[in-house]
Amino acid sequence: MNFKAKMFQSLVAAGLVLSMTTGVAFASIGSAVVTGDSLRLRSEASTASTILDTAAKGAQVTVLEESTEGWYKVAYDGVEGYMSAQWLQVTLDDGTVVDPPVPAAEEPQEQKAIVTDGPLNVREGAGTEFAKVGSLKLGAMITILNDEGNGWYQISAGDLTGYVSADYVQFYDGTYTGNALGASAAALAAQLLGCRYVSGGTGPSGFDCSGLMYYIYKQLGHPIARGSSSQYYKSGYFVPFNEMQPGDLIFFFDARFDSSGGTLPTTHVGMYVGGDQFIHASTTSYRVQYDSIYGYYAPYIVGAKRIG
Repeated sequence: MNFKAKMFQSLVAAGLVLSMTTGVAFASIGSAVVTGDSLRLRSEASTASTILDTAAKGAQVTVLEESTEGWYKVAYDGVEGYMSAQWLQVTLDDGTVVDPPVPAAEEPQEQKAIVTDGPLNVREGAGTEFAKVGSLKLGAMITILNDEGNGWYQISAGDLTGYVSADYVQFYDGTYTGNALGASAAALAAQLLGCRYVSGGTGPSGFDCSGLMYYIYKQLGHPIARGSSSQYYKSGYFVPFNEMQPGDLIFFFDARFDSSGGTLPTTHVGMYVGGDQFIHASTTSYRVQYDSIYGYYAPYIVGAKRIG
């Protein structure tokens, strides 16, 4: 046993652990070993609190206070916080071994989230050692059923239920309402910010305006027409301008860019993302960017359509 390990054991036995990195002394009641992957150290005993650090499987932490409603107050790497009791094997100073609690059966608390990298594997348990039961596309909308506390969420998406890594989903903040497909489209569009403008481009290395819309909805399994005029005539259904939701296509007409002699219904298309903003492949900056619907483009808006 090395010197540091002997010192740690001695200090635990004395009920006092001194952080090797900060010099801060913590009064302990025992120690624990992390049994889950990437267990999060949080500022409060709640999954809604700030993540202070993550501990790998097998890491040792100092237990400062007994479990309260499924959480231990602990010290890890010189920082105090809270960890889920479900993923800690605790040994108290008197030698008592406390097994992780069995989660009580309860009604799942649903929260929406969006897949930010895909395809994302869905597994039958909360870890990469469990079998794959399906996959989710980038931008897919999912329901979070439970935060497992070890860097994994239990989720459902349509008929698919399982577990996904928390690293590849983003909580849905309520900005989007009533249109899950559109919310997924807006989330996917955000991943393409900064991509270059390429005339005739349909991605993924470059896009023109309608090519960007075409690519996004194709990735989500809802292919639409290719050109902006075709999208205006053939894809989705019209919605009032003041009722636009994220994911809706917003069309513009500028006579300076109309080579048809006035027969085209639109010369440009973007996607509304909420907050009076839209995303598009700009021919001014030659990249995918956000702009305001009330700025330069406002006089040229001719309509909006919803896909789905």
